[in-house]
Amino acid sequence: MKILSLAFAATLLTGMTLLHAEDSPLEGQMKILAKDTKQLSQQIADSSQQQANIDLIEKIRSAVLEAKKLNPRKTASIPATDQAKFIADYQAQMDKLSDAYAQMEIALKAGNYEEARNLLSTVGSLKKEGHKKFKQD
Repeated sequence: MKILSLAFAATLLTGMTLLHAEDSPLEGQMKILAKDTKQLSQQIADSSQQQANIDLIEKIRSAVLEAKKLNPRKTASIPATDQAKFIADYQAQMDKLSDAYAQMEIALKAGNYEEARNLLSTVGSLKKEGHKKFKQD
């Protein structure tokens, strides 16, 4: 029984490692976006965290710019004749996301924490819209 449990654990661990190894560079950037946006959402209204939030937004925008250079996995399933438009649309979506974070940074620098917090909903909408169009199921 112990051997069976060890074999199952080893198989599970190997499977998890393979799933992690299959993360694309784009998925890596998206994980940075998700993690840092979550942190930002938890502290954005705290005026004592203003500079930390600005630094976090700069890190997020850097990840957005890196992600923009990469193509979503879904690109391979798009007919070749439509791929250029698909990629251009994806890049435009990433520009919208970067702009939303830039507006958030401006609001934070001006001390307008309520506006910055409201812009998080814009980011959420852009994420939902982008995943619907560009993320492979």
